[in-house]
Amino acid sequence: MKTILIPTDYSANARNALYTALKLFRNEACRFVLLNTYEPDLINVLGDQGERRLGMIYESLEAESRAKMKELLTELSSLSSYDSYEFKTKCIPGDLIYEVKKQVAKKGVDLIVMGTKGATGAERIFMGSHTVRMITHIFNRPVLAVPQTYDFQHLQKAVLPTDFKHHCEPFVLESLLELIGLWKAEIHVVYAAKEFGLNRTQESHKNLLEKQLKSQNAVFAEALLKTTVGDAILNSADATRADLMALKRHKHSFLEALTKEKVVKRIAFDTQIPLLILPRQV
Repeated sequence: MKTILIPTDYSANARNALYTALKLFRNEACRFVLLNTYEPDLINVLGDQGERRLGMIYESLEAESRAKMKELLTELSSLSSYDSYEFKTKCIPGDLIYEVKKQVAKKGVDLIVMGTKGATGAERIFMGSHTVRMITHIFNRPVLAVPQTYDFQHLQKAVLPTDFKHHCEPFVLESLLELIGLWKAEIHVVYAAKEFGLNRTQESHKNLLEKQLKSQNAVFAEALLKTTVGDAILNSADATRADLMALKRHKHSFLEALTKEKVVKRIAFDTQIPLLILPRQV
């Protein structure tokens, strides 16, 4: 049974990520672990009675967390379409990333799903701070970031940008290929570059990827890099009318280049489709 971890703060954004995950894996045997972590605002525990106040605050936060989790479970139990799912809950004081790492180690988590936040007024935010930390601290599990306005209907096409500079171990593509298989979707492998000639190493990596995708409905395409990698990725996703974008992460490579370009912000804002960050090769 697949185990999917859903960190939640009970917001509409987090709820949308949860329901997207439920619909993505419909008709599959899945265990969903709903995790809420809470920490008090330290400014509220300062003073002579700080220790006593801290205990009271923790009790209050725990009660609130458990009450909201109970409401969420009641809501889910009323939906007959999700009868085949198993739900586990965790309401834990502490840091979210620390607790996620513990859950990954203990529960054999296969996928982490979180909501993302877009722009607020003139301010552009890549993702909620927790989602950013999740992507930058959890390397050995795929992370699915779901835009707050995304309304999942189907998965017909997925886009996988690449520069063919690194080969892919099977476990890296596992989560992406599973989703594609569940929905019988197309996968569009997009090579974004200013010039499309491949060296011997890139040719070898492309051939290997073609073999890995031979049982899939795969399309290999090129995207001219006129300005930035981010622009090319977004344009290719729009052109193919993709429902999902996947990004591989390597040290000193593609995803890092996106960060240096500062286009990850733009991808999170301007794409209306979920972003699947694949695990990193050791």
